[in-house]
Amino acid sequence: MSFAKQNSTGSAKNDSTTLAPFVKEIVPAFDKNADMLSSASRASMREAIEAWLSKSQSPLTRVNYARDLRQFCHFVGVDIDQPEELVTIRPAHVAQWRDALKSQGLANATILRKMTVLRSLFSYLQVYGYLGANPAHSKFVRAPSVPRDGKTVGLSSTDCRRLLDAPNSSTPAGIRDRAMLAVLAYSACRVGELVVLSVDDLRTNGEHRVLSIYGKGGKERSVPLHIEAVERLTAWFAVVEIAEDRDGPLFRPVATPRGFGRDGFIRKRLTTRAVENLVRKYTLQTGLDPVVTVHSLRVTALTTARERGADIIDLQDFAGHADPRTTLSYIRSQDRLSKSPAYVLRY
Repeated sequence: MSFAKQNSTGSAKNDSTTLAPFVKEIVPAFDKNADMLSSASRASMREAIEAWLSKSQSPLTRVNYARDLRQFCHFVGVDIDQPEELVTIRPAHVAQWRDALKSQGLANATILRKMTVLRSLFSYLQVYGYLGANPAHSKFVRAPSVPRDGKTVGLSSTDCRRLLDAPNSSTPAGIRDRAMLAVLAYSACRVGELVVLSVDDLRTNGEHRVLSIYGKGGKERSVPLHIEAVERLTAWFAVVEIAEDRDGPLFRPVATPRGFGRDGFIRKRLTTRAVENLVRKYTLQTGLDPVVTVHSLRVTALTTARERGADIIDLQDFAGHADPRTTLSYIRSQDRLSKSPAYVLRY
């Protein structure tokens, strides 16, 4: 999402407004006598929001942040082309949005993420020069609690194997899907990281085949690939003949839905929604629990590696987490459940 005003030619309008008059004009958000709805404030606020969005190196993160901000603006009636109206936002507006999201059935984790985006924006504006309070600050509005042990279900080794082998290996699309599932299960990458992979991201490091994965904040990590994932990717490369297309997307949509890839693939990236739908299709096809999602493969990889002796610090690097506590929240240990105090109770 761009907050830049478009002129008649469709190009972003250049605005020479400096930060100095913006800082001079901005007053605390709770000063009801303040008149912030001026053209100078509009230009400065738009510039600040653009800078906030561009702060992240991840295109996917920028898109998600922009979407969440659009949703909030729509809810509170703020014109997206008049972002200076954001200074009229009060904690009550944020609380109402939180409650509305809850009534729509959104998970606490999703609501928390959206509120965090809003809090991040106002925090950035304060650094940028805005003198008002942050209406999304936790001291004003309490976000819904989210347990450290996430709700995404993991798979047993047997069920994961069933899912990995679900795609039809006799069709080009099935070969692609087998490779895609193997990358998800053996690299623990996020679906957003998967869809931005290019052919050139599959590399050789000594005797290892590694995948360069670009995570949150633009951080790159190299993940060695299991031999099965390498074999499946090799089969996919042979079918689609993309080994020399180094800048091209690693996983691509079929040319026609009914061709199953026999009539070729389009040189563009699969969308996250497409990958989610494919995982859902194979989950239902194999009779697995319908609550299994594409994120379940990431949970499964981290849980299985931990149960088989992987060190938590190594797992943290493997997953691309900034905090080992986040990594621990992914572990779904069956042994831990078996040792629950509930089983020693006798009355």
